[in-house]
Amino acid sequence: MSFAAPAGGGGIDIANSVRDAYTVVIENARVALDLAWLPFAILVGAEIVALLLGGGGWFGHILALLVRGLGFLVFGTAFIVRWHRFILLGETTAEGLLPPGWGGFVLAAVKVGASAGVGYIVVVLIAAMPPHYLTGALAIIGALAVAFATPRVSLVFPAAAVEQPMSLREAWVLMTGNHWQLLVCLVLCYLPFGIAHYVLGKIGLALPSVLWILFQVLGLAVSFAAVAVVAALLSDLYRTMAPATAPAGRLSA
Repeated sequence: MSFAAPAGGGGIDIANSVRDAYTVVIENARVALDLAWLPFAILVGAEIVALLLGGGGWFGHILALLVRGLGFLVFGTAFIVRWHRFILLGETTAEGLLPPGWGGFVLAAVKVGASAGVGYIVVVLIAAMPPHYLTGALAIIGALAVAFATPRVSLVFPAAAVEQPMSLREAWVLMTGNHWQLLVCLVLCYLPFGIAHYVLGKIGLALPSVLWILFQVLGLAVSFAAVAVVAALLSDLYRTMAPATAPAGRLSA
């Protein structure tokens, strides 16, 4: 298959974009598995070790979840970069655990996170000012504004993955007129996996440690599938909205 360009003179066609994001993952599932298995295996191994070191109790559970969060920043992002490069450059194998573009990708994530963090700090400062009934309402509005605005710069991620770094301002401008469409696309691409992950997590909490780690592994697999679909969406939007820097070729299957 090939991705469809956003319709309407550069506007995002929500239905086509979301459908194609899912389709490219399904049709290239074997490649996704080849690119994901090593980062996935390292994360699973680290979680099991953390659970055992924690004695298998609640402390072990918390330690395993902490390891997952920190490990995903390294190994999960390694898979995301590999997947971006497959879609945009056609790379079906990785040169190493941390592929080219990984450093720029992490730097982009730090910039996005820092920008959002500054926004939330401002929100907290507003909330601390009297009269609290007024500033509290303003803080809630501000927090929602930061949460809704941050995804608008998400094209920095596929750009960084293919070593064509883009500033947050450039990414923001590229999404002019398409911000709400992007948000809807991201929700539709992630929501089914988010629900599945939540359900697996709830079930796992009621089980013994051995079964809990099994459900954690299943949840991690769901997370990898989710980021694959989201990355497929962003890769195509990057290619169609930044043709001057994005690779010209289109993924076909």
